[in-house]
Amino acid sequence: MQDEKVPRLYKLFDNSNNKNLKPTKNDKEFKELNKKHQAVLQSARQIFSIAINCLQQLHNIKDGNSVGENLGETIENYKTQLGKYHKILLSDGAERSELLSETVMIEHKTKLIKAKEENNLENIIEVLLSLRVNALQISPELRKNLVYELIRNDIFLITKKKNSKFLMDLLAINSNALKHALCALISVIAATYKGVEYLTEADLSVMQRIIDILKEQEDGSVTQRFCLAILQKMSIKEDLIEVLLKNKMHEWLLKLIERSVGHEIHQFSLDFGSAVLANILHANSTLEMLDKHPTLAKSMLERMLSLIRQNIQTSVLMHILICLSYLSKERFSQHVEECQFVDKISDFVEYFSKNHVAENENDEIDKRTVLDLCAHMFHPKDVGGDTSQTMEYNDMKFEDKIKEFENEQGDLIFECFPDEVS
Repeated sequence: MQDEKVPRLYKLFDNSNNKNLKPTKNDKEFKELNKKHQAVLQSARQIFSIAINCLQQLHNIKDGNSVGENLGETIENYKTQLGKYHKILLSDGAERSELLSETVMIEHKTKLIKAKEENNLENIIEVLLSLRVNALQISPELRKNLVYELIRNDIFLITKKKNSKFLMDLLAINSNALKHALCALISVIAATYKGVEYLTEADLSVMQRIIDILKEQEDGSVTQRFCLAILQKMSIKEDLIEVLLKNKMHEWLLKLIERSVGHEIHQFSLDFGSAVLANILHANSTLEMLDKHPTLAKSMLERMLSLIRQNIQTSVLMHILICLSYLSKERFSQHVEECQFVDKISDFVEYFSKNHVAENENDEIDKRTVLDLCAHMFHPKDVGGDTSQTMEYNDMKFEDKIKEFENEQGDLIFECFPDEVS
């Protein structure tokens, strides 16, 4: 009789939690092998970032465009870097890349200012790409320090000028290549909280411009990906959510995910877009806004309940489930009841448990992560052992905000895509 009082949703979770994965054998050896594997991958990314720069230089030469005054210096710099990466590969990752020297950082800043004053688009792009190449070559554990150095050297003159004019002037130039290069470097800086504060310390115009550029892009384009990466990083800062709400990004992002059901959109755009959406819905200001607009709140709830039954990637699915947890709060209880929320979540869990085929260990981990996430968010709070149908859902705290730009060790991830040059 006692078992009958437990909601069906809870019983499904309880049964799922009994199926534990076997512990990994030779854990110490695996970690060491994984460390070497990561070193090789890191070197490959660094070499690839140089290849991007070289291809763009070759395109300029082919098209008869200026390749900048410092081509010889750039080539020598690439040769030095490639030699360094070669040593890393030969030494199983024993050597680690160092931070940019103070002299190199100042040289880049000086060249950027000069190129802007001369309206030399090719040189502006060259400096931005060179800074990014240097950022990509830094080993993960040193990347936060690199971002702090970019801020300390005030690369975009925001602190010195007490405004964002220098950067906004660059963002206003009608050049896809420049937008790409700028957004890629801005994404590097925005990868830390201090970086977000730096970009927004004078005003919010840079963030607004990134949103405007985002909405101009084709779905899945490289620049769209970088814009979404920047906004995902900025969405960690609570007082910036208002800018996203003002631009109705919650609606734009949900439509982006819905469009992906009908046609293919780059997975990065969907991962980071859904993560931005989750962080928007995490904010109290968003929940207060939705409380005042019940039609919108109910519509979003219904659309996301529909999305979880679609064939969407696991990472996006988890972000949508997190979004649903925010809209299942007591203030939206009427919508929850009208949408048959509890039954639909229970049906989803039962469906996902039976129909999600795990073809390998990663698939199995993903499956358990989704089920455990549901168990945490939609299982009734433990109030004296009472598991009645009156479900008070577990809240996620500020530190639970999604950070797609950090790995499990807390090291920063700088984006780099194979199709950046076409």
